[in-house]
This record gives sequence, structure tokens and C-alpha cells, in this order.
Amino acid sequence: MSSQKMLVKTISAHELMGILEKIIMEFDCSYDEIYEHFSKCYIYEIIGEKFSQISLSTSDFSNIINVMSKIGLHPYMIGTPILRVTKSKKIFPLLPLGNILTKYCKKIIRLNENLINKIIYGKTIEINDKIGFNRAIIVNKYGEFIAYAKIKREKNYTLIIPELDIGWYLRKGG
Repeated sequence: MSSQKMLVKTISAHELMGILEKIIMEFDCSYDEIYEHFSKCYIYEIIGEKFSQISLSTSDFSNIINVMSKIGLHPYMIGTPILRVTKSKKIFPLLPLGNILTKYCKKIIRLNENLINKIIYGKTIEINDKIGFNRAIIVNKYGEFIAYAKIKREKNYTLIIPELDIGWYLRKGG
């Protein structure tokens, strides 16, 4: 709990879809299916001094937030964070969003365990396949989210460069 004032507001699934528009297009996701998924959630925007976060919850915390703010307590997190939004409105998908996107997006690369192990250590990998897009969601053989990655095509191979992966929390995140 923080005594520093942070604004928490509820946003609709429609508002969230507007924020996610670029990500949805970038990973070639099904708008309708993602909208349906988010329409079943309570969506909160936690507005901080340096950045905001969008988070999801299966519970409605609106009344609790109102009571807490009246006594000078301000939650710094509610639910599961899925997006980070900078003051300049740049949007960064967070790891938990990847778990959702894997179900509804087409720009997905499935890798074997050896390559996954390199990705989760933040290493760029090289594959022989030609990939026709610039960014992708990396999953393991079971379809579980592993990373967001940049794709760089070279003459005889493709580089997969992890941007944010599940190993990040262990390496840098805490």
C-alpha cells in the first residue's frame, strides 16, 4: 500500500481495445476474440507519476479502492498487469499479456526446448526458416508464452531477438 497518491480508474473493454490496437495489428490477432476475453474482466488503469499500468482482475475492487482513498491509502497494483504506458503514451506489453495473446494471434513462432532455453536467457538465436514478419510471440512446443521478439531476416537465416521473455524476471526484474 502506498501513501503516495495514485489514481486508479476503471476502463472498459472497448477502451482497452483502443489502447491495444497497435499490438493487435502487429501480432495479427483476432479482435473479436480478444474483445470477448477482456469483456469478462475488470480492467483498471493505475496512473503513476512516471508511467501507468493497465491490469486485469476477475473481481471488482471499485468500492474497496474508493474506501481506501478516502482514508489516504492508494494501491499501487490491482490485479495482473498487462500493459505499461509511458507519459508519452508509448505502450509496452507485459509478460502476462503474452499468455492471453498466444490464444488469439497468428504471428507466433513455436521453438524447440534448446532454442527456448537460449531465449529465456535473453540470447539472440538463429534459425534457418524464413519468417515473413518483424515481430512475433515465441511459444514452446505446448503453446505456452515464452517471449516477445523482434525478427530480423538475413540472407540465409533469420535472427530471433528477444525483447521481453519469461527469464527477464530472474535476470533483471527482481
